[in-house]
Amino acid sequence: MSKELHGGCLCGAVEYAVADALQYARYCHCSECRRFSGSAFSAFGGVAKADFRLLKGAEHVGLYPKSGDTVLAFCRTCGSSLYADKPRRGMVHLRLGTLRDAPALWPQAHVHVASKAPWYEIGDDLPQYETTSR
Repeated sequence: MSKELHGGCLCGAVEYAVADALQYARYCHCSECRRFSGSAFSAFGGVAKADFRLLKGAEHVGLYPKSGDTVLAFCRTCGSSLYADKPRRGMVHLRLGTLRDAPALWPQAHVHVASKAPWYEIGDDLPQYETTSR
């Protein structure tokens, strides 16, 4: 059994646990992730939905159905961006900044760099993909 990671929102109303079993981790530079995160990119990790569970505050989780492929989750109290549910894939994309523990897998690439913020320069040697890395 893998180690368990814990995370949650800024105000503490929502807490979750997830197996330290990220299948992938990336930095997404698409305009939608930038708007949802309020930053130049979103650091996220994909984990099987079965490995994710809310420990506290389900009533504080707001859901925004962005598309049939993505439902964004955030804290209704403090506004923290928490995760994206990927129902058709059975995955959850955790916002890595909401973790209290460091995952074993760190971001391995930059995706959607074709639409990255023009004022941000990528300064590492990770692979960069115009759209997605699939």
